[in-house]
Amino acid sequence: MNFEEKNTLFKIRKTVIEMVEDRKYIFPDSDKINFEEFSSQFDAKNLDIFVNNENKSPIYIHFHNENKSLAKSDLKNLVESIIEKYNNHEIKIIILLKERGNGSIFKELNKEEYKHVEIFMNKNMIFNITHHQLVPKHTLLSSEEEEEILEKYNTTKNKLPKILRTDPIVQYYGMKPDQICKIIRKSPEVGESVYYRLVK
Repeated sequence: MNFEEKNTLFKIRKTVIEMVEDRKYIFPDSDKINFEEFSSQFDAKNLDIFVNNENKSPIYIHFHNENKSLAKSDLKNLVESIIEKYNNHEIKIIILLKERGNGSIFKELNKEEYKHVEIFMNKNMIFNITHHQLVPKHTLLSSEEEEEILEKYNTTKNKLPKILRTDPIVQYYGMKPDQICKIIRKSPEVGESVYYRLVK
């Protein structure tokens, strides 16, 4: 891998860490590395990251940095090995794929055994989409906040406008179906406008 490719992967790693931090996880300082340290980890084939915060399900980040697709059997073996290693069936697993490996592998995520698995393509993680000026702020509501909003507007979840679970922002925050997302849009004309969407 040349310098440019390695630098791109370094940017992807940075975005992934930002994404997990936006989900209210805290990374140890040892994971906040510079490019030289990243390069050493890359050469040692030691890119994966494990995050374990109190009162939250641990997260395992796996970089499938291979020039071959991630087959169904590879996904099965990877998930089983991570669950066995950490002895935790609730562990969240984030997998980063190179350009190959797209397609049918995403359909596997509809299976119950992969409910805690998320897959992202590297090309979509080079830049943090939440940093784009045209992307409004999205926040996942807690159960208590959901109840307050539904009572305030005298409505039910299913009557709320929908946002698909395939939406890039929904995937970024790891939102799940039947959760409510708060969206704050800003404009010079009207200031802040608040919307609520049900993830479907």
